[in-house]
Amino acid sequence: MAADRSRDRLPEPTDRSTDAGVAAPEVWHRVHPLTPILESLGVLVGIFVAAAYGLQNFFQRAVEDLARGDGVDLGFAGWLRAHPLVILGGVGGILLILLLTALFSWLAWRVMGYRIDSEAIYYRRGLLSKKQRKARLDRVQSIDLQQKLLPRLLGMAELVFDVAGGSDSNISLKYLSKKRAEGLRDKLLAAVRARKQGTQSGQRTANAGQSAEATAGTESSGGASGGLEEADVAEADMTGDAVGNLDGESAIDRGVPERRDDSIGVRLSKRLGSLAGGASHEAESSINELLAPYYVSAEVSEDGEIIRVPVHRVVVSSLLRTETIISVLVVLFLIATAIVLLALGLTEAFIPMLVAVIPGLFAAFSAFRKNLDNANFVVKLGENGLAVNHGLVSTSRKVIPLDRLQAVCLHQPLLWRWAGWWKVEYNIASAGGTGESNILLPVGDIDQALLMVGLALPDPQLPDELSAATLVRSAMYDRKSEDPQAESAEELFHGQPRSSRLIDPLVWNRRAYAVTGSLLVLRLGVLDRRVDFVPHVRVQSMSYHQGPLMRSLGLGTVAVHSTAGPIEPRVTHQSVDDAKRFFSEHSERTRLARQRYDEEARRAKEGRP
Repeated sequence: MAADRSRDRLPEPTDRSTDAGVAAPEVWHRVHPLTPILESLGVLVGIFVAAAYGLQNFFQRAVEDLARGDGVDLGFAGWLRAHPLVILGGVGGILLILLLTALFSWLAWRVMGYRIDSEAIYYRRGLLSKKQRKARLDRVQSIDLQQKLLPRLLGMAELVFDVAGGSDSNISLKYLSKKRAEGLRDKLLAAVRARKQGTQSGQRTANAGQSAEATAGTESSGGASGGLEEADVAEADMTGDAVGNLDGESAIDRGVPERRDDSIGVRLSKRLGSLAGGASHEAESSINELLAPYYVSAEVSEDGEIIRVPVHRVVVSSLLRTETIISVLVVLFLIATAIVLLALGLTEAFIPMLVAVIPGLFAAFSAFRKNLDNANFVVKLGENGLAVNHGLVSTSRKVIPLDRLQAVCLHQPLLWRWAGWWKVEYNIASAGGTGESNILLPVGDIDQALLMVGLALPDPQLPDELSAATLVRSAMYDRKSEDPQAESAEELFHGQPRSSRLIDPLVWNRRAYAVTGSLLVLRLGVLDRRVDFVPHVRVQSMSYHQGPLMRSLGLGTVAVHSTAGPIEPRVTHQSVDDAKRFFSEHSERTRLARQRYDEEARRAKEGRP
């Protein structure tokens, strides 16, 4: 218990040459005592569902008996009254199970714990099968604070460590009191920042003597690749990028001046440094200056808040989603069918049909509840990224480092058009789990969508007569855009040839791509509109594809590879000549963009203009 009461104190870095015999002892800290019980809720829910299923069957039989004019069969209840020892045995068995569960939970809690040193954080658990996880501090990319419903009601939270190296390497530390979790998170962020700064300094020193050799190697291999099946172009050092970023705390290197290919959000962070109290007016002025090409203005509150999505908007948008509407229609169909059967006198079929409505209600509620996780969505402009809080029942808090965003997309479902709402998502250079939400804006009007897209992307680098707002609106609404310069922006887009109508009869006339000085813009979808943005410096690789049907029609597709996420950019079904030309030109374009981007950072580090 002494370990549980001790403060979560991070050890000071020690000299590695210190004798191991005098090293500080390992101190393990315990998690909240209710953690094993909360982690066993799945079993309890399963028992409850089984009991509810039994009660549902009993209720169904009782209703059917009453509908036929028969009495309800209560024979089992009468048998129990005649055998009270069975009742006592059942009650005793339940109490015994509860006691064994409590004992097992207590023993499991005794072996649960975490330990922190100057190198890593360790988490151990397991009573029969012991497990220990380790997360190196210099590999931690983000630390998110999450609260599900029951832990939230009990004042507890979990810390989720996103660690470079794959989703299986992530660590979830649960559960701690909310105050303790917040304090531990702040200390770990400071420790990770210090650790990474030391690591990066060592890497820069080690790499200084290799720069000439690496440059020579790059020049000698520049023309080696000539195939179209698969080519790696402008590939970023993802390990280095990931290691250099942490939850917005040390993500942006302010030793490097603003670069043209930096996103507007990164440039803003470099200008402001930190949003302390009283700096909101300065932040508001700077953000509006940088976002002027998008014709939007932001109001920054004292604590940096720039967007708040009302709960009612999330609720209405969730009801207008396709999966929710389909679930509701299925429920209404079952109810209508049950009423028709009752009117026809088919009472035996009426009851099962009415009971079948229950799973449909659960499906509709699940589809609706999934989108409610984004209720109370608040975006704040932080020192090194966007701080996002969201959740109605369960809450989540995380920071999105803007310099790690690899691609951004705008999405508008069909039924959102009447309100003019859009959703903004992103791909990020992270090893986050597959269930992680990559949302910049769950639902918002056109101005909010342009604001988030503008912060996440670099300046499009367009001709002087075109603005970023004109380009994005043309990508969103194509020829229906009401922007005065829409015709000029439309000339930048390359559509699909008429021969692609056989493959894409509905969307061939809308699909198009545009290339600017810093971005690849893809216009997709007819019923559900979609626009993908891929900065040139973030392209990982490219591939050319042509199937048998495409070959017969003289078409080809180029996939522009990004990191894992909801965005899979493709220049689809172009003529063979256009597809190959785009492949070659864009490969060279992205390579030069990344080379220029890295060179600007290298010159800044070396103090050269």
